[in-house]
Amino acid sequence: MIAMEIPPGPLPAGQGRSALLDEVARVLRVVPADVAVVLACSGGPDSTALAHLSAEARPDLALHLVHVRHGLRDDAADLEVVTTHARWLDLPLVVSDVEVEPDGRGLEAAARDARYAALRDAARTCGATTILVGHTADDQAETVLLRLARGTGIDGLSAMEQVRDDLIRPLLRLRRADVHRFVDLEGLPVAQDPTNHDPQVRRAIVRHELLPVLARVAPDPVGSLARLADLARADAAALDAAASGTLAEVVRVGPVRAIADRRLDRLGEGLGASALARRVVRQVLAEFGSEPPDAATVSRVLALPDGSAASLPGPVEVTSAGGWRAFAPRRLPRSDATEVGPAGRTTWSPAGLDIERIGPDSSAGEGPRLLQTALPLPGVWAPPPADRHRVVQPPGARPEWLVLALPADVGVLILRHRAPGDRIRTAGGTRNLQDVLVDAGVPRAVREIWPVVAGSDDRVVWSPGYAADDEVLRAGRLTPVTQLRVVASSPAVGHLDVVD
Repeated sequence: MIAMEIPPGPLPAGQGRSALLDEVARVLRVVPADVAVVLACSGGPDSTALAHLSAEARPDLALHLVHVRHGLRDDAADLEVVTTHARWLDLPLVVSDVEVEPDGRGLEAAARDARYAALRDAARTCGATTILVGHTADDQAETVLLRLARGTGIDGLSAMEQVRDDLIRPLLRLRRADVHRFVDLEGLPVAQDPTNHDPQVRRAIVRHELLPVLARVAPDPVGSLARLADLARADAAALDAAASGTLAEVVRVGPVRAIADRRLDRLGEGLGASALARRVVRQVLAEFGSEPPDAATVSRVLALPDGSAASLPGPVEVTSAGGWRAFAPRRLPRSDATEVGPAGRTTWSPAGLDIERIGPDSSAGEGPRLLQTALPLPGVWAPPPADRHRVVQPPGARPEWLVLALPADVGVLILRHRAPGDRIRTAGGTRNLQDVLVDAGVPRAVREIWPVVAGSDDRVVWSPGYAADDEVLRAGRLTPVTQLRVVASSPAVGHLDVVD
């Protein structure tokens, strides 16, 4: 039987002072002793209760009250109330004035973004890593309804978490009426925000019109909706775990993300396959922007026909070709050509990788190995096998082509972008390099940022992972002097997708 620390949903209505204090103390157990903590205080009943309960539950914490002024109304009375509580609690007060710039998401969203940015700025100034905010179970229920109204999925139904990253919501399992009763009984002054009753504000409509109607259908809509959020969050976590294997196979090359169609096809086997595939695409797209993609965008990616492309919000370009779904920003990075050094690493920033050149005096670490390209002949230096955990393999590449042994007479080597008309000599004859890459299934965005190693005469010597000049290849295998290999500039740059 699976044990849960606390059941889903909020505490029942009617909790008294001791229960409120116990709940705040329970939540704040995650905060280490004697650290600085920022507490958002608007002067309203919820944040006022949070300030007094937190100060009593955790007297060891160095609480800093932060009051954010949005400049959208006259809030002098609010500031006066917050100043009073800071004085009563003997806590420092930080007042932050912000400018709210509405965007396509509306004034409420813009104000929220500005508020959290100000709170995080204050936390950095105070040396705090935790921010306390005063959302209650009623706020949670309202959030669920607002998201339902715009057609959210399971992640949206999860609404707010009690503890997430630097944010903690100690009142999230408490009812608004209980919190307000605590403030009244304690005789604490509070400010009233008129926007809470503004019929033009969506949250106010939900609070004063929709929830009362729901109460005629079910006796405790706040409890039911908050419990739904907890259950949805648990289900979303289970989907994340189920999709994690496929997410681990996402190939990352510079700013490009690519998923092999065969990986998504494997999600098509069994119950819940569509949900898992959608989750994988959703999480990949989320890497390109702060706002999660909507359901229509995810469906568009999954339905993209082979050989086609689409422009998505972000802005992101997605292509489907060669057995890969590739995601990339519309503006791909470029770099000037650079000479490959005689030893060590030469950085190629567009793809987030280095071309490493080693010789007989170079050290090489141990690890899982790629196919060695040089023949181990007596009296001839044999390049050490490459650690495949360090080697970057882009979509469609072959592991054995990610290293190249070079002979002594190879000359100056230049690292550059692929150019129109580039050709490479292969065992089967000279081929157009773009044709080689297209035949290998390399997504267009990867082709644009993947490097080419050329000689001083601009002849292509090596397209890492795909092809090498046949004469250089044969000479390097017989009498290798140095070896080139593609390695990640950082551990997160490339994922080795072993060809199976």
